[in-house]
Amino acid sequence: MSLRGKAAVVGIGETPVDRLGRKPGEPKKSTAEYLAWAARLAMEDAGLSKRDFDGQGLAAIYTTNHSQPFWPEEAANILGLAPAVSLAGGNGGASAVSLLGHAAAMIDASVVDLVLVLAAAAPFSEHGRTRAEPGDTRDFEMPYGVMGPNCKISFVMSRYMYESGMTVDHFGKIAVTGRYHATLNPEAYLRKPLTLEEYRSARLISDPIRLYDCVLPANGGKAYIMASPARARTLKKPPVYLLGWGERNNASAGPRAHANPLITGIRESGQAAFAMAGVTHKDVDLLALYDDYIPIVMLQIEDLGFCKKNDREFFERTDFTFKGDLPIQTGGGMINCGQPSTAGGMLHVLETVRQLRGEGGARQVEGAKIGLATGLGAVNYGKNFGCTAAAILAKEL
Repeated sequence: MSLRGKAAVVGIGETPVDRLGRKPGEPKKSTAEYLAWAARLAMEDAGLSKRDFDGQGLAAIYTTNHSQPFWPEEAANILGLAPAVSLAGGNGGASAVSLLGHAAAMIDASVVDLVLVLAAAAPFSEHGRTRAEPGDTRDFEMPYGVMGPNCKISFVMSRYMYESGMTVDHFGKIAVTGRYHATLNPEAYLRKPLTLEEYRSARLISDPIRLYDCVLPANGGKAYIMASPARARTLKKPPVYLLGWGERNNASAGPRAHANPLITGIRESGQAAFAMAGVTHKDVDLLALYDDYIPIVMLQIEDLGFCKKNDREFFERTDFTFKGDLPIQTGGGMINCGQPSTAGGMLHVLETVRQLRGEGGARQVEGAKIGLATGLGAVNYGKNFGCTAAAILAKEL
């Protein structure tokens, strides 16, 4: 089944991010408040009201600090909606891109003609309930001092540097480019320019991962609205169409017992998205890549087929700025704009939509017609990310 042109993004909403709740006495908001705020902004952007969503679709993304098993229903209750269909995003940072396809499928099946997709988290003000660690983490990682994603990605980065010959300067170029775009984005959290020397000299987090390789945890909410093409043409903003989409979970490159962590499921997700969209790499005007860590951005560029594996010369000669050969992270990415838990992955969908609408402001990619967004989730033991999704969006069919 192809979803090409069967649905479009017609509204986006994004609250400012903050880190309130780190210190005693700070004013702070709840997840529910960020959720409702983002929903309202998306509805206003589309020219819709809350009553338009009764009997329609609602998708809510689970967050790591919120263990409510009925989260989609709770989200509907928070908003005062009675949806005909509820979808749950349980793929971590891949959820927002994953739900582009799931929502489009519901619309294509004529079950609904609107779907509101929501994500919000307040990790600094709501700490949630204690969650049991997965068995592989409990048995094979924690006893040996592997404490969380920073450690896992440091292993990936070390192997990548060994096999490819990539140096600190290769990674630094990506980090400096993202921060440059953030300086042009009034909504970014980190807007101070970053130099290559500052990147090189930043403190180690988990060798060789340094401070500016890592995503910025934050509070916030995000939302987008999908509609049928017929409904989209009646709304306030120009539609941004879903051209291609792919998802792959629990992917493994090579033997499952000894998977290659330098190849992600984005390889298969991207291939599916390109095949559905019927476009080539040269047609893509910008990339919005899931960026919890700098080396993961580079691995995705390779896995998507924009260059060969371990192609140092490509990363050296390519201009990744919004004016360059292959614009990436045009809003600054999560590393500079903040990651409200699993809600952070929606940032890449929203930035792609802004660019294709021509709303990028000082960082606008000239003539942008086609953009590619990705999502990743779950850093699994012995492999690289358990959940992956890729979507190709376009301003016209």
